[in-house]
Amino acid sequence: MIALLVLAVILGGALIAAQGPIYTRMAELLGGPIQTAALAFGLGALALLMLLLATSSPLPRKSDMAIVPLWMWAGGLIGVYVVLVSILAVPRLGVASYMVCVIVGQLAAGYAYDRVGTFGMSVRDFSTANLIGLGLVGLGAGLTVWR
Repeated sequence: MIALLVLAVILGGALIAAQGPIYTRMAELLGGPIQTAALAFGLGALALLMLLLATSSPLPRKSDMAIVPLWMWAGGLIGVYVVLVSILAVPRLGVASYMVCVIVGQLAAGYAYDRVGTFGMSVRDFSTANLIGLGLVGLGAGLTVWR
């Protein structure tokens, strides 16, 4: 089961790498990154609504949504930022350089979040091996971006 999950995550990573060039080309055709992001998020919302209906999943109740802390709603705004940055960065950096920078940011933030238990997650140790790994990924990013 773990192997299947790892493969699904790898596929997700490959699809994330495809988003930048897809959105960049779409922005060229539609006139800009904001229009592209709006349409992409609209299509995503429509797909999720169809999935909700197809799986007979109940919509959240207003009373349940009211107790969600305000900071948790930032996830959608983070998505907007990431899509807009990809549209602006991919044509200038290239897909591989963009993705390796994303990975450095994700890994560094992931270690920090794990170390302090951010967002209610379990606290995990940060080791010398983690630091070396992060440094190597950062070095690889530098070699990729400034080759």
